[in-house]
Amino acid sequence: MNLQGPELLDAIRYLPAIRSRQAELRGYSELRQVTKEALHPIVSLGKLGRVNDARRVLETISEKVGPCFLDLNTVAGQACGQWNELCDPSNNYEAWRQLVETQEGITPVALLRDGATERPFIRQVLLIEERFGAVVIRTRRPAQDLPSLQAALSAVNDVNNVLIVLDLGYVRGAVEPKETEARRVISALRSTDPTARVAVVGSSYPRVISVYGDQRGSLPILERELHAQIGGDEVAIYGDHASIYPEPFEPTMSRWVPRVDYCLDYAWLYERRRDDAGGYIECARQVVNSPDWDPGFADVAWGADIIRRTAQSGAVQGGFGSPGNWIAARVNMHIERQATLGAAGGVDDDWEYEL
Repeated sequence: MNLQGPELLDAIRYLPAIRSRQAELRGYSELRQVTKEALHPIVSLGKLGRVNDARRVLETISEKVGPCFLDLNTVAGQACGQWNELCDPSNNYEAWRQLVETQEGITPVALLRDGATERPFIRQVLLIEERFGAVVIRTRRPAQDLPSLQAALSAVNDVNNVLIVLDLGYVRGAVEPKETEARRVISALRSTDPTARVAVVGSSYPRVISVYGDQRGSLPILERELHAQIGGDEVAIYGDHASIYPEPFEPTMSRWVPRVDYCLDYAWLYERRRDDAGGYIECARQVVNSPDWDPGFADVAWGADIIRRTAQSGAVQGGFGSPGNWIAARVNMHIERQATLGAAGGVDDDWEYEL
């Protein structure tokens, strides 16, 4: 998407939010070119494998993703080495703005740091608006951050240059309270300016999937339901975490079970088989033999093609002997599906009955 300023924001129909993690960047990089050209995602800059330097990670993001909005990952264990310096509000977050200016096509998200005073945040918003023509403000605490969001809307030169992203985090089991919070915040923002542009981002992909079925299961994509209940595209842009569990957690040592996920428009399907029961090959065969399998989707989506090749060859594809690249395949399929759905105008009225 080569547009700029309000034209860029007007063109967004689907807003995927990913991180600078190997699987997420790989899944995005394998999208069709036509899909990439229709998207302008948010990417959170943090560590990338063993690479800890912010500038090197940014270069990889630029190579793998292309034009995007760049956020800063501050989660312990995921943040880059310079994160504290980059989210320092001194000189209106100067270090952050200067880093992002080094990569063409990348626009910094205005950082809203916990505990920082409002003045440097507002000045940062104005400077990003002036320099880049568009400014994205992402909040993970919409209700608490509402006064700062309203102040930013009141301060900018043109509200059409602003996109406020309400990141509601993990929504499975909490659709109703998340909907209530989003409605209240959006109503308050629109009372500040009726034309305020808002996106709602969430994820219902769970941290542990085996609790929904040891061998197979189907999980509705509840972030789509949440968006529809808020009012759909007429109220807010749809966004999600690209089928990734969005909350930080402490990793634990555990033995993984081979699993293959398959993405539909409104649900994730999965097959799990231990190695002695066929592992990834049997998982892939079960997916391809399911009534939900779409051969045409495998012709256009890299992730689905990997499943097909594994099932047909009876051999695990190179690099797919562990979960990482299978997560990349899921991310790839999910974004392809949601980008197509967004371009078509969002959710069908009867979508909930199709699961």
